[in-house]
Amino acid sequence: MTERRRSRPKPRTVTAVRPAISAGRVRVLGLVFALVFGAFGYRLVDLQVTPDPTLADSAGRHIERVELPATRGAFVDRHGRPLAVTRPSATVVVNPRLVSDAQIPAMVAQVSQHLEVDPVGLTEALSSDKAFRFIQRQVDPAIGDAIMALELPGVWLQQEPRREYPNGDCSARALLGRVDIDHLGISGLEYLHDDTLTGTDGVSLAEVSADGQLTIVGGDSVIHAPIPGEDVQLSFDRDVQFKSEQLVAEAVAANGADWGVAIVAIPSTGELIALAGATRNAQSGEVACTTENLNFTRAFEPGSTMKAISIAAVLEAGMSSPHEQVPLEPSLHFPLDDGETFTIFDWFTHTEETYSTTEILAKSSNIGAATLAERIGGEAMYEEYLDFGFGSTTPVDLPGETVGIIQPFTSTVALPTASYGQGVAVSPIQLSAAYNVLANGGSYMAPTLLRNGSRNVERQVIKPETAQQVLEMLGAVVDTGTGKAAVIAGYDVAGKTGTAWQPCEHGGYSDCGGGHPVQGRHYTASFVGIVSNELGAAFTVLVIIDNPRGDEFGGGDVAAPVFAEIASYTARQLRVTPIAEAQVDTGPVRAPVSTLPVDDADVPTEDQ
Repeated sequence: MTERRRSRPKPRTVTAVRPAISAGRVRVLGLVFALVFGAFGYRLVDLQVTPDPTLADSAGRHIERVELPATRGAFVDRHGRPLAVTRPSATVVVNPRLVSDAQIPAMVAQVSQHLEVDPVGLTEALSSDKAFRFIQRQVDPAIGDAIMALELPGVWLQQEPRREYPNGDCSARALLGRVDIDHLGISGLEYLHDDTLTGTDGVSLAEVSADGQLTIVGGDSVIHAPIPGEDVQLSFDRDVQFKSEQLVAEAVAANGADWGVAIVAIPSTGELIALAGATRNAQSGEVACTTENLNFTRAFEPGSTMKAISIAAVLEAGMSSPHEQVPLEPSLHFPLDDGETFTIFDWFTHTEETYSTTEILAKSSNIGAATLAERIGGEAMYEEYLDFGFGSTTPVDLPGETVGIIQPFTSTVALPTASYGQGVAVSPIQLSAAYNVLANGGSYMAPTLLRNGSRNVERQVIKPETAQQVLEMLGAVVDTGTGKAAVIAGYDVAGKTGTAWQPCEHGGYSDCGGGHPVQGRHYTASFVGIVSNELGAAFTVLVIIDNPRGDEFGGGDVAAPVFAEIASYTARQLRVTPIAEAQVDTGPVRAPVSTLPVDDADVPTEDQ
């Protein structure tokens, strides 16, 4: 069989045909593309030059970590009434990037109608290239609402805490101290108790817009809730504090004095009920409560109020007794190293050759105090003064507290002058604490500003029987001696006057510039008293009026009457039961809201 071969087909030639495009179609397409790209370019330039607020807001939204500030604890008085509290306030802020140059002048004018701001500084803030600037921090919420009502571009409010003092600027403000703009304590008790008062801030996440506002109501998520700070209860009585400041300020003004203080304390606990202070402005003459803690920072020569302490030391050593008859010379003379003689004399003429130790204290005899002090010597007297708390700060430990000036009594005249409070310097709080020893059975109870502070006796300074003897002798000062003006109805008062000479700037104690216009001396009038009922010593009051320039300048005339007013008010306010047979008003009293502005006869010795 013959095989047949199949022939291959010849390849076919295919020719591609390009479709014809007209020139008109090309031009149309080019025009379309030009319009599309032109529109995109215009919109891009438009967004850069004049951004769409809606788009900008959406683009500016972001999740932000927001701090939730903790509320600072409050200071309250011994009855739980507020002394310093934290309340919300409005802080006005701005995003300058959302403010045009043309808008700035009008915004400055509008904001200045509601806030006390520097127009130049505000203009600079609004002109800043930053996204956040403060306009004013911690303003009243009502002012913040008024600012927001203006609907200013880029302006919004942040809530911040603000420290407020509901009893006014003259209710222990010097002692309470201050906080800084960030709500941290920087002075006084605010500083000392900052750790207790300061809470722990919380944290939340929130969606916010470019102007800092929440964009979703309730859309924030709290991660850690803030923990508020703890309240601190002080030993103060708010009303006694204000009344004391009012009376001290009136006494400073009435006597043409430089400054004055008052301390009210409970001896058995060391609790301080009031710490008042007032000063006179040297330029204007205005008397105002002061921002300085004079009771802790001011050192002065106490004068005859120290006689109770020096005589207590003599009695404790067994070197005298309340009824011992002590021979008193008309004057005492001590030779000095330079060949001169130092002379001590009394403010009254001796009518007797001997005076009892009680009469020495009641009549405030410098010669008697110096004579008794010589019996125990300088070293023993110095140690006794230290034991009473002089020469060291108190456990209150306020910043700037003075230790005073107490040095060993080694010179010829150091001991005799120290026995009646000259040549030594103490602070008001030291003197108050020393008299609390006498009122508290001879035990030193450290002063405290805290309610129910430490009730542990720090040390026994003198025996209880010695303290009782001195109390009875101080009662004679008020009954028959220099302190008659300190009597208050319904209570026993034991206390001591003081009319000290303060050293002049040029040295010595006479011809002081700015001192008393007649005597030419710088006097300090004082009275320290212990108020008791049938249960014993209830409280003590110290009053000091420095550099009185009126006709009267002695402690019995200037300070004792102020003591009587403060003590009477305190007895009623603290509900101290009067002596059974006394007919006195025991109803509670209240001081008015503070209205004071803020400032911020026994001649001791011959001059040396």
